[in-house]
Amino acid sequence: MKRISLFLIALIFLIATCGCASFGKEEPPENRVTEMTTAAEKKCGDGVCDGPETAENCPADCQAEMPTAPEAPKEDPGLAPESGQGPGLGETPPLYFFYAVHVHGSKEYLPYSDPGMNTIDPDAAENMLAAIEGIADVLEKYGAKATWEFMAPTVQGLVEYQGRPLIFEQLLASGHEIGVHGHRMDAIPEAVEALGQYAGIDPVTSSGFVTQVPAAGEAQAQSAMSLVMRMTAEKNLSVGTVNFSPGGEMNTISGACNDQLGVGNDMYNETGNLMFPWRPDYPNEDICSDLPGGKLALIDHVPLTSFILPGENAPPDVLGSQHFGQLQGYFDNAIDYMEDNQPDRIAAWGFVTHIIEYAIGGQAENPPAESALEALDEFLAHVDIYEEQGLVIYATAGEIAEQVR
Repeated sequence: MKRISLFLIALIFLIATCGCASFGKEEPPENRVTEMTTAAEKKCGDGVCDGPETAENCPADCQAEMPTAPEAPKEDPGLAPESGQGPGLGETPPLYFFYAVHVHGSKEYLPYSDPGMNTIDPDAAENMLAAIEGIADVLEKYGAKATWEFMAPTVQGLVEYQGRPLIFEQLLASGHEIGVHGHRMDAIPEAVEALGQYAGIDPVTSSGFVTQVPAAGEAQAQSAMSLVMRMTAEKNLSVGTVNFSPGGEMNTISGACNDQLGVGNDMYNETGNLMFPWRPDYPNEDICSDLPGGKLALIDHVPLTSFILPGENAPPDVLGSQHFGQLQGYFDNAIDYMEDNQPDRIAAWGFVTHIIEYAIGGQAENPPAESALEALDEFLAHVDIYEEQGLVIYATAGEIAEQVR
């Protein structure tokens, strides 16, 4: 108070003698120094770190004035930052978080009991619905959402069993996205047509790209993948979820691209995925390169094979905390990447599973295991800590692609 009083007296005196006052950009009063400041005011214990005082010789004053880190603002997913707007100095941009779920069984004609799709297996239908609803309930507990990618038989069978597209209506009402999935080229248009015919949905997101080219070999991988993408775009599908992270027997694309897909995607060893979405130049059969303004945006996710732990020689029958614990390590590394690099572009991190990995067996013969749903819940609780800090934005693949565009 003594410093402020002396300063005000000096300021009034100057105005009175000059008849005017010229002000530029003002500094906070505690940072101003006037000729009337005396050494007597610069003493340890007065609550002001000034004069010869430092954190070493007067911790009572100087440590008290050390700034605290501001609380990160919480992002509203509906007001996501625009693409191309980078963070301010010292700010960590948000990471878009998504979950892709492939909705089918080990027998692709499920919930039908036969390949001809003549008879519904009611137990399989109930168990598939229970898995979808169980996963959705856990996601919605945290305000998260998934991109559910269906095969044609699953769409037709579930609608036939329920008598209406009830499960699709429920998912859409909760903010989820409905996309398509296929393991062969003609399966994609079949799934698109099934969603339109049985559920009245026009999807924009597709998956299963990598599964359709392993037979082509590395030399023909680019042309084979380009053909798949042209066919995808012709069905008005503009978003692709993929696992192009280098490595794996099925992924021949990464080798053909010398492990360079898009721009700046060099973080896959730590994060399990390629965090920067890109628009492949498939018209020129160059999947590796980004095509600004391209129609199809690719969003990479952690591949299912990343869940395989030492001693496991196949994807897990039932997901558990040990698998999500491995996934959490990738996610934490993605958060660290955002903090360390502060990229001036949209970055996304996601993972993929099948619904059948939440239940014993692969043919929808059992309902989801509570332990698997609890493991997902535990993982999302960890992710949600960062969402509350504004460092994560829950989104669907389609929403992320809109930000990229």
